[in-house]
Amino acid sequence: MPRTVTFQAAVVLMLWCVVRALMADAWATPLERVEFESASQRRMGALIPGDRIQGDLAKPDGAGPYPAVIGLHGCAGMHDTTKQRLADALVAWGYVVLLVDSYATRGIDHACTSSALVTFFKRRPDAYGALVFLGQTFVDPHRVAAVGFSAGGWVTLSAAEPNSFEHFAPPSNLRFRAAAAFNPPCKQAMARPEIPTLIFIGALDDWTPAADCSNKIASWGNDGPPVELVVYPGAHHGFYYPHLQPGMTLFDHWVEYNGEAADNASHRLHQFLDRHLKADSGNRN
Repeated sequence: MPRTVTFQAAVVLMLWCVVRALMADAWATPLERVEFESASQRRMGALIPGDRIQGDLAKPDGAGPYPAVIGLHGCAGMHDTTKQRLADALVAWGYVVLLVDSYATRGIDHACTSSALVTFFKRRPDAYGALVFLGQTFVDPHRVAAVGFSAGGWVTLSAAEPNSFEHFAPPSNLRFRAAAAFNPPCKQAMARPEIPTLIFIGALDDWTPAADCSNKIASWGNDGPPVELVVYPGAHHGFYYPHLQPGMTLFDHWVEYNGEAADNASHRLHQFLDRHLKADSGNRN
């Protein structure tokens, strides 16, 4: 009898796992692959055409217009689990999300070593091209935030700088309304952001050290929109990525998921986006 019960329990458990997996797939926010152009750039009087770029788009049901978030991946791209986590959360919060893929059409595997700086300059126009692409009926183009990870956080901080789009074409009054950066290389950031900015970083990050962000923010002073830094004790680089469990060494740096820090960052990000993208939206959604 015990063997029979054990076998039956195993069958029930197996069926329950299958059902849960099917339910998770059914509840997952669908992502649509889209293609658009990165922004053209003006250089020494010449207009340099933008590249064709791909991305993954998700949106709430209904006509909108909704506020939106443009996601900018790290130097190794964005893992599917992170894409889905962001899409599920942001759409549930009432945001359109466009996760930009700066690598697929350029044939780039990663840019985590010596190619980082060159790739950064290629990616800056992608953020603006994504902003122009979101000028669609279901998006309020004046309520868009940039959210970047690691190298994408560097692009995000660059997009938040004053006059960051003045060299891009076509001319437009479109600007990001807010910016959030996970594990950005703050040492590379230049001018103080001209829009509200939120930075998340792990205290044990040995790739983009938290001290660099503290020092950079101190050097910027307090004049201008708020710039908030959240440092998570015990957290490493990549703490938001669920696939980094257990932790591992990647390009000579330790990367590891931290569920407590990731959940808190999601909560803070939700509050931040609502505060800066929805506070004055009235009843448009």
